[in-house]
Amino acid sequence: MSSLDFKTISQACVKCGKCIPSCTIYQVNRDESTSPRGFLDLLGAYERGDLPLDKNAKTIFESCFLCTTCVQTCPSSLPVDVMIENIRVAIAQKYGIAWYKRVFFYLLKHRALMDFVFSFVYFIAPCAFKSDTTKTKNRLRFPLPKMGKRTIFPFSSKSFLQRHSGEIPPQKPLKNPKLKHNKVAIFIGCLSNYNYTNVGESLLFVLDRLGITALIPKQECCGAPAYFSGDIQSVLFLIKKNIAQMERFIDEVDAILIPEATCAAMLIEDWKHALEHDKDAQKWQDRLEKLIPKMKMASLWLESQTALSEFLSQSPKLAGNITYHDPCHARKVLGIYKEPRDLLGKNYSLVEMSDSSRCCGFGGVSMQSDRYDLVFKAGMPKAQMIKESGANIVSAECSACRMQINNAMDNAGVQATFLHPLELIANALGKS
Repeated sequence: MSSLDFKTISQACVKCGKCIPSCTIYQVNRDESTSPRGFLDLLGAYERGDLPLDKNAKTIFESCFLCTTCVQTCPSSLPVDVMIENIRVAIAQKYGIAWYKRVFFYLLKHRALMDFVFSFVYFIAPCAFKSDTTKTKNRLRFPLPKMGKRTIFPFSSKSFLQRHSGEIPPQKPLKNPKLKHNKVAIFIGCLSNYNYTNVGESLLFVLDRLGITALIPKQECCGAPAYFSGDIQSVLFLIKKNIAQMERFIDEVDAILIPEATCAAMLIEDWKHALEHDKDAQKWQDRLEKLIPKMKMASLWLESQTALSEFLSQSPKLAGNITYHDPCHARKVLGIYKEPRDLLGKNYSLVEMSDSSRCCGFGGVSMQSDRYDLVFKAGMPKAQMIKESGANIVSAECSACRMQINNAMDNAGVQATFLHPLELIANALGKS
């Protein structure tokens, strides 16, 4: 269990209420029990033995989107997100994990089987699924691949990691006399690996133009889906495998680039918290600490450590107004929001939406599958903001946000196209 106990954190909350107005779940249901200070009060009562971990408490603690907005607004930066993650571990241990989640997490732990399943689904998808042409809005839609006219959950015949492995030296680099770095590894993330494979292809294209060798190492899921659902044993299994794999190449690369906000936050921040549940926590945390300095969000590293900005400045302006959505794990957890805007602004017109950092409402596997009513309500305001911005392209460095925002835009009839920053950057450099 975390070294931060429920009672201590609960007592540290002074009930000032600054977290309430921007809390994602509170904005949806206006229920004080599911506000950040409500969560902390209930967690304190649970620690004291005054609150049983019954089905009602389970429902409450599983309604948090884990957007970390409360942590950012709290004057004391109380780790409400870590406390919710910890109580979900206790919930999972008492009530177990739903069968369909166990199947999914099992696949995440067995890459070869996951590859087979996704490739198989790619071939049967045209027969097994049909586009949703109904007018029904508020119903469970995840994870069907077609919703309306928009592809929300696409499938690929081969994953990114099936197509690429090992070292990939640059073939057509732009003139770059000030090259600082020679080789970087890519930690692709499951959604970019299986569903949005052009994200990884775009990153390879950008690295090629920069004259940087890409290393595609053996890698596993970061464990985020299981972690946010309380399946701590699956998370620890994946963390340990990833750490052991990274240790084999860490001295050969200048950085490990991560194009997904949730994966980046998981590796850099949440792995440390998850490992506190392991009996050999200190040993694994020490090994992790040696890797973290080289773990970088792709936009952050490309903007600060390469000549990419210079190359983009020399490229022509492209048509299209872009509005940028700040993924919670990028802006609120890792503090990354300026870098992708700086890069995109070289070749596109940026139009800010009214609240770019408001959570899109993805919330993880459990929210998408068990609490879609909340997911739906959280996503609609974001779709409206995109519409009001007048932009025809929305971008975010997170494929989970991509799924949720595409779904929300489809429900709201918003005609913008979602593209990852790396896809837009690669297009500006000449990728067809």
